[in-house]
Amino acid sequence: MAELGCYDKALECIEKEDYAQAKVFLEKALEEGEIEAYCDLGNLYFKGNGVEQDHKRAFDYYQKGAKAGEPYCMSNLGICYYWGHGVETDLQKSAFYSEKSAKAGVASAMFDTGLNYVYGFGVSQNIEKARYWLEKASDEGCADAFITLGDIYYAGEMVPKDLEKSFHYYQEAEREGLEISKLFLAGFYAEGNVVEKDLEKAKKLYQEAYDFLYEKATLNNDIEAQFRLGSMFFFGRSEIGMKTDYVQAAEWFLKAVENGQHQAENALGIMYYLGLGVGQSYEEAFKWFQKSAERKNVTAIANMGKCYLLGRGVEKDLKKAADCLSQAANLGYANSQGLLGEMYVKGEGVEKNYTKAVYWLKKGCENGERSAYGPLGDCYRKGLGLDKDVKKAFELYQKGADMGNLQSKVSLAESLIEGWGTECDGEQAFRVLVDICSDEEEYRENQIMMTSHNDGNGHFFMEDPLDELNLKHYAKAYYLLGTLYHSGKGAGGANETKAIAMLRMADRLGYEGDGMSPEDLISKIVGETEKKDIHDVTDSYVEVREYEAKERVRMRKRRRGQKIKHEIYDVVLHHADGSESVVNFMGRNQFLYVLALMIAYEGKSVAPLSTAHFAYIREELADMAKALMVDTDSYEEWIDEFVYAEKDEAMDLRDSPGHKGQCYCTPSSSRYSNAYSGANRAIRNACKGDEFEMFRLRSTGGRYAVVGLALDPAQIVLPDSLGRYLDELPTHNEITGFKVDGYRWLSIKGKGEVKE
Repeated sequence: MAELGCYDKALECIEKEDYAQAKVFLEKALEEGEIEAYCDLGNLYFKGNGVEQDHKRAFDYYQKGAKAGEPYCMSNLGICYYWGHGVETDLQKSAFYSEKSAKAGVASAMFDTGLNYVYGFGVSQNIEKARYWLEKASDEGCADAFITLGDIYYAGEMVPKDLEKSFHYYQEAEREGLEISKLFLAGFYAEGNVVEKDLEKAKKLYQEAYDFLYEKATLNNDIEAQFRLGSMFFFGRSEIGMKTDYVQAAEWFLKAVENGQHQAENALGIMYYLGLGVGQSYEEAFKWFQKSAERKNVTAIANMGKCYLLGRGVEKDLKKAADCLSQAANLGYANSQGLLGEMYVKGEGVEKNYTKAVYWLKKGCENGERSAYGPLGDCYRKGLGLDKDVKKAFELYQKGADMGNLQSKVSLAESLIEGWGTECDGEQAFRVLVDICSDEEEYRENQIMMTSHNDGNGHFFMEDPLDELNLKHYAKAYYLLGTLYHSGKGAGGANETKAIAMLRMADRLGYEGDGMSPEDLISKIVGETEKKDIHDVTDSYVEVREYEAKERVRMRKRRRGQKIKHEIYDVVLHHADGSESVVNFMGRNQFLYVLALMIAYEGKSVAPLSTAHFAYIREELADMAKALMVDTDSYEEWIDEFVYAEKDEAMDLRDSPGHKGQCYCTPSSSRYSNAYSGANRAIRNACKGDEFEMFRLRSTGGRYAVVGLALDPAQIVLPDSLGRYLDELPTHNEITGFKVDGYRWLSIKGKGEVKE
């Protein structure tokens, strides 16, 4: 039997993990002209096996091997140039060496080259070349190529959407033993796409995928697994009992980001943009969008465009917005196609061009972007960039409305009122507008900060329903509803009181439509002689009015003839007709209601409270209860009873790091319910008719929810004597920045800070 050469001996040593001896044989193999040894020596230094880890030394070996024509060195050189290992990042050189290695037959390099052509890393985007190299890689047994091909056909951005092909490639990946493919296949079975719906199979696949990802993410520090885990926690997987957990999602995305995963950078940007699992910050969001966009992530480029468009996290710049949205639109991103079309209609950041506007809006509609239907309908209705066709406009409004788009719903209602492309139908318009305004009220009163929808093309969107972009559409809906109440053309006939209420809401939301303003229409409704009254009393509002201490007799103590001091404040409801009512309730009910008013007083909106936050400011609340003259011998004990189920369950965290002065105990849902019900009944009795809707306390759902208040801060008047308590109460950011988990406060503020 012939003696093994130095290179073969080196490979045997590597297999036995005897790296020191392997290094000796590899160096001798190089002297004998074995160019393959360059790659293996480079790998030893890259991983730190048997030698001190040194990426620069590894790069040098790869470079020498590549010059000698060794294909695996070329592949590794491409990776080094991509990530900046041992050399400055250079995507063009990375793409050059990866493709050179791919042409030499290295399967992993074929996959990398395919990705480069998908995303435009160092080369011009070219979907045909991307598919060629990915399919070549899959033929060579690279299972990751199947996943990427499945993703491409599922998203349908650069190629026509094809769920059957997507499912086929995911199946091929599973056959090759790639466990992560089960995550995607589970979605098909859960939704019944391509295959028959099978929730049991979906659950099994999700669980297997989760177990696999968790092991890879924790034991192997695998960045793709970390990103996928973050996505699972972000969206939740009800099929395996996994609830949405934004804090854990943020932590997994952060781990992936630290290792350079560009999709996770965009995901983290979204979480900062919406304030999910992290403190809300447009500046942080823009930073992460920009980092991901540098890696040609199309969604991140689109998100940068929105930030420039709205001036969020960066100075407003319509030209830069148009540039970003144009890039994303040309890459097939439907949401950007719709936004870019609107910019061409308005001439924002680009020269006004109705032909280009129609082109991009049609592209957006073809790709299922619901926000594009309304603006395209406007173009047909007005004859902008194409022949006028009001019937086509109505059809587009109807399609967008069916998909849940707010602008399309409002335009649909207006079409039904005006008879644009359809017969006039005030009753149907009325129903559409009532639904819109009811949604707005629901979002506002319950403090719903986001809604979600799937565009049907693999994109999941989360958006603030009361975002400034939507407020103008809600304003118009209230205005149109007000005109229907005034004219009596809607269901139920004329109702001037409701007409005025709707018009006031339109005015508050900044309605800027053509024709008569809400204020002028209100004046027309009530008549010029009563105009002064309308202006003097602009709306209902609530006032906490201070009085000198009073002697009152509590009913439960009257038989004993005891008189006690009680509240030195009264809550007064001022009605739109100029009358007022005093809210005659005391103790817990008044305390709860006044606390809610104070939370609302200096905020942009009324933040929902929770018993957890009562515990968080226990001492401050005790001081306030004392100021309100709540009937109790011990104010701190009174707060304890109000907040806690059992005192001996208290877990005092006051001395724990980062929680000075804070404590948290089990919230008492029963005690909360009694206070809530009493306050709600008292307000109902004090308010008149529909005005109850303006003042009611409302549960926001969930065990820890306490109260949201249907009031705008402008409708609240507090005395100066209560002002000092405002700084002591939790802000909205503090409320949303903490998470209740069992008996512990969890805060990710300052945890896992991302380094530049």
